[in-house]
Amino acid sequence: MPFILSVSRQRVLSILIAFFLFYTPFSLAEYTDISAENGAIRLHYSNEVASSCDVIVLGVGTAMGADAYDRLSSALNGYGYLVAILDHNPGNIVKTDSERYLALASELKSTAQTWLNGTGCESVDHWVMGGHSAGGQAAQNAIAQNRWLADAIFSVDPYDASVTEEVFIPALYWGFSFTSCFVTREDAAEEAYRRSNDKRAFFQVQEQFSWGPCGYAPEYFHCSFCDNGCPGCTNCRRTPAHFFDDVAASVNKFINAAFYSDWSKAALTINAETPIELYVDQEMP
Repeated sequence: MPFILSVSRQRVLSILIAFFLFYTPFSLAEYTDISAENGAIRLHYSNEVASSCDVIVLGVGTAMGADAYDRLSSALNGYGYLVAILDHNPGNIVKTDSERYLALASELKSTAQTWLNGTGCESVDHWVMGGHSAGGQAAQNAIAQNRWLADAIFSVDPYDASVTEEVFIPALYWGFSFTSCFVTREDAAEEAYRRSNDKRAFFQVQEQFSWGPCGYAPEYFHCSFCDNGCPGCTNCRRTPAHFFDDVAASVNKFINAAFYSDWSKAALTINAETPIELYVDQEMP
């Protein structure tokens, strides 16, 4: 009997070890919350970060906070990027102010040597800046008016892009082929892509509906980039992990093509589970 019990414990231990080896991600992500003079920042990093790194900066969307994008940030961390989520107007639902975005992004850059400590990164090669929804609008205008601010743009369904200025640095956008959360397709990522005048790429998520707790609803929509949807706009389902994996894979392809290799549609193409169409340079939806 004692022998049988011993064998059972060994089997349980073996199963537990196998479970953790299989399910624990190779990249161990962490974050630090920073109370800055011009807003709130959540800084995400992992054991994948190199001593010289690229930093991805995303401004939050309407009514969102710096704590609302952990899943997207973790997926980006897996490629070795530092990710800074900016709330440039804490306590206020409005996030479209480009001057506030500029102030917080500038503070982030000027204090880099302070907050880089402990992340594994000692110097920044490139600043890739953008935002989600209203934060994307703020970022587009801040970068257009201050070309020194960023080396490239990465924004997820920026809105309202019809009131933004043109940009002249490499740009990557994710958006949708349909209107959701009152964000009209033509005035969001599609329009931001049209107003980009350098190397540019647009991943457009295609309409895909299915039945769920909220009835017949889109599987992917404007607020899928957030951990738990947006206030007042949800499909009552958790965004599938592959969506964040696909976004992160596209960002990695974009940064490599823009700064470290040759730029082409082939270089930007990803094997995605999310239903997407990719548009590059002169291609239009």
